[in-house]
Amino acid sequence: MSLTSPAWAACLGLGVPKANNLYLMFANTATPYLEFGQLPNSPTSPAQPFALSGIPSYGGTAAALQTAVQSVVEMDFCEFNVRVHATNAFPPATLPRRNIVAVTTQNAIADGLLSKPQRLDTGDLYQVDYSYVYGGTFQSWLGGSGGALNGINSTVTRWANALGGSAALAAANNYGVSNSTTVRPGEDSASRHIMSTGGAVTPEDRVGYRRHFSDTSFSVLASNVGLSFKTMWNWDLVNPNAQTAHALEMTVLYPSATPPVIGWYYGQSPAECHSPWKTPTVTGPTGPAQAFHDGIYYPYTVRWDTPNPYWGNGPCTGATGAPGQAIGGAYYHIGATFTDIDPNTTAINALVVKDIRLYGATNNLLSLKPRLHGLDAGTFDPFGSFRLSVFNLAETATLLRNVELRELPRVVGLNEMVVGGRIADANGEEFQPWNSRTLVREAKFDVGQSLAIPVAKVGQQRHVSEVITAEDCQRQRAGDAIADPAPVPCTPRVNVDLFPSTTLYLTADTVEPNATFWDAKQRKYVTGPLSTRTYYQVTGRRLDQNKNGVDDFIDAHAPAAQAK
Repeated sequence: MSLTSPAWAACLGLGVPKANNLYLMFANTATPYLEFGQLPNSPTSPAQPFALSGIPSYGGTAAALQTAVQSVVEMDFCEFNVRVHATNAFPPATLPRRNIVAVTTQNAIADGLLSKPQRLDTGDLYQVDYSYVYGGTFQSWLGGSGGALNGINSTVTRWANALGGSAALAAANNYGVSNSTTVRPGEDSASRHIMSTGGAVTPEDRVGYRRHFSDTSFSVLASNVGLSFKTMWNWDLVNPNAQTAHALEMTVLYPSATPPVIGWYYGQSPAECHSPWKTPTVTGPTGPAQAFHDGIYYPYTVRWDTPNPYWGNGPCTGATGAPGQAIGGAYYHIGATFTDIDPNTTAINALVVKDIRLYGATNNLLSLKPRLHGLDAGTFDPFGSFRLSVFNLAETATLLRNVELRELPRVVGLNEMVVGGRIADANGEEFQPWNSRTLVREAKFDVGQSLAIPVAKVGQQRHVSEVITAEDCQRQRAGDAIADPAPVPCTPRVNVDLFPSTTLYLTADTVEPNATFWDAKQRKYVTGPLSTRTYYQVTGRRLDQNKNGVDDFIDAHAPAAQAK
């Protein structure tokens, strides 16, 4: 069956390939399943059906609730390299990395269980995992008179938050994320976090709110399964021509003969109203491969020409012109995420902006264009520094100003990568950077000049590191329960976040000191400084200097994890 969620589709795009497949199995009948229930009242095989008779206080349809549960889990895993599927039968074994969650209305109130994973798969070592949701426990616990899932409280949204939250927790256990109530400075309460359970989460927290991953849990999950994008770009631009621009094209350089995939793009909601256009497209390669920077790159064209109906509406002010049109001198904004067509790759391929062009009503090339600096995705130098390189690929000298860098535990939503944007995720949850610093106040770039900026050292301390030994495993708890969860099998291994953080978020200004541009107020061309702004987010990476496919931190600490 198809339970596509429009909200999740808007978050990062249904066209983005993902290597990890999370199946929510809403079985129609009792279905043979893996038995990993260790308590007498909560067996897992056969998987019981998702039957409304098991949750009688819910008055809607099974299809509506299943769709809503899938939407909750999709949004929980939105930024990750995880595709969420829904099925009414046991899923096929065609996709190698499978995490299967049997969402049932079985009652395990005698054991207090809400969900249970097969194991705590530290480091996500196993490719196939199973977990189980006991929806009937919510009925017995909260579905009675006056309960949080009874009467007017028994809505599809509240039931979906309950079932979806427990399913997401168990699935995350199978991806190696431990239960935790750890709260970083600046985070909201542990009761709002997916990996909190038992007394840390009230009934109303479970059903009245779609919980989210904490900073630490998000960082571990990003390292274990990857993120669904590689680079995320937003730009503030000005049309320097007197003529109205009806389209924008960029020439970008990308180190693959297979084009990158655009997932999320700016212009998908009423709040994303600063752009005349939406739905950018990629074509190419548009020419032969060429040597550039640290390798061979191919040219591609990214084009914006589809009118954005939200342009100038809602909270946006100052926008003039119809959707799809940026009049002379107008400020406007564009943005997109890019990832590789192969979701299994851990390489972070750079996408470097080489040129921008604006087109008029008849697709005629306008004479003036904005200027931007190019950025790579980071490289290591021989001295153990990780560096971001900045390039001036324009035909004129430029200034680089106000380069600010933040190391982040989570992904800033593309819709927040704007002037005055918050450090908040795609769902509006605010969080704090691990750290923030200024890299460059001002630097002059002649034509063709580049600058490598050190941003991290190979030996620096990681923000998140968990060495879980066999002894630790005896104390670990996983799954979701009314009180404390039961112990489950645990893999002695290491969890560590990406290097140097889950993402790096950089903002910078490109200034052309002596630009010619149309001044809409004076109604004439003037000469002077013209500034554009880049918002750039790139994923961290597994630090793998010995190229064995394992993070070097894990290599160094694996013996400690395996020791008793």
